[in-house]
Amino acid sequence: MPVLKIFFHDACFDGTASAALFAAFYRDVVDARAEVRVHGMTHRDGDPFERVAIDGDDNACVDFRYCPSPRMRWWFDHHRTAFQPASLRATYEAVASPTQFFDPSAPSCTGFVVRAVGERWGWRPPEHLRELAAWADVIDAARFASASHALSLETPAQRIALWVSANRDPVESQRYVDLLAQGGIAAADADPQIAASIARLAEERERVKQRLSATARVEGGVVWCDLLDDERPCSPGFLMYQLFPNARHTVCLSRGSNSVKISVGKNPWAQVEPPFDHDIGALCEAHGGGGHHAVGGVTLGLGEIAAARAQASSIVAALGRPFAR
Repeated sequence: MPVLKIFFHDACFDGTASAALFAAFYRDVVDARAEVRVHGMTHRDGDPFERVAIDGDDNACVDFRYCPSPRMRWWFDHHRTAFQPASLRATYEAVASPTQFFDPSAPSCTGFVVRAVGERWGWRPPEHLRELAAWADVIDAARFASASHALSLETPAQRIALWVSANRDPVESQRYVDLLAQGGIAAADADPQIAASIARLAEERERVKQRLSATARVEGGVVWCDLLDDERPCSPGFLMYQLFPNARHTVCLSRGSNSVKISVGKNPWAQVEPPFDHDIGALCEAHGGGGHHAVGGVTLGLGEIAAARAQASSIVAALGRPFAR
């Protein structure tokens, strides 16, 4: 049985949704016999594919940086910072592969995959995957009316998004992507293991909210917090926008099970003056991370706490100054 290996942006609703949707397309159009294996990827300084085995019979990368390996036949991404180093853009354009696609204007990679394979191969996803793509557009582009709306757990998609943000277990990721591909959001939301985890995560989010209320600081329109002393992995998500609705930008340092993350964002619900319209993805890229114009992040190792704090301080300082055009 041929193996399709899909590399995707780990712990990300759009990344996992892109993997599920591409798996369904591949089985419908390319090879129905394919065994799909998924591999979560994390942005870091240097080459994130170094020491990663690109060893499927066919290989695809979705919602993550460009990989110049000739074994990576398929690629779909919508991050402005997809080419690191920037010289890889010339490599991508020179190869001009008919199975590699890039559009930084797309609100989600999932929706972009639907559009790209539809235009090239005429494939139309089933209803449960069209719903998945529609939600990816909403969640990845933060198309919510308010921070409170974004934090709501009333819909299956938002419950699943909470679960995905905290999951980096490769076995669970494989099972979850298979569930999505076969039954969409409803199938994942109905899964007993996932449902139990969501209930625990909802309780944990209340604890994180209290911690943020007590420790976050505001400097020059930037609200930032350092949660690195908290050894319980957490993902503040939109909580900082709910707690500090007038902040222009947010910076949060948090600890995962295997890494330290700097999360950076522009408040989509605040009236931000044009002089402060920083490109968050480019700012994070300068520190080895990446992202979009309004959101980005940097991932470091657990042994790099001092470096993470120094980089976060630099980012806070940059966001507090008018953007130099």
